[in-house]
Amino acid sequence: MGIVVDFKNVSIERAEHLVLQNVSFQLKSGEFCYLVGKVGSGKSSLMKSMYAEVPISDGEANVLDYNLNKIQRKQIPFLRRKIGIVFQDFQLLQD
Repeated sequence: MGIVVDFKNVSIERAEHLVLQNVSFQLKSGEFCYLVGKVGSGKSSLMKSMYAEVPISDGEANVLDYNLNKIQRKQIPFLRRKIGIVFQDFQLLQD
């Protein structure tokens, strides 16, 4: 099974506040992962960094062979098309 998500010593800053520091993990194709933690612990920032909504401030991050440290703006929609995301406050559209 190939590695789908690979974070190495990733740190994330938002509004000059360190949200995550030195986070490392890998997810392989077919694996399932729960992300749990207290309010304000950085769960949403971590998820948003995986689809290039929140930039990585330090470390190395790759998702589906896209290098999130060097991803170009025009590549982001292609990355997002390959990822299935269900948002916390999703709304269904009427037919």
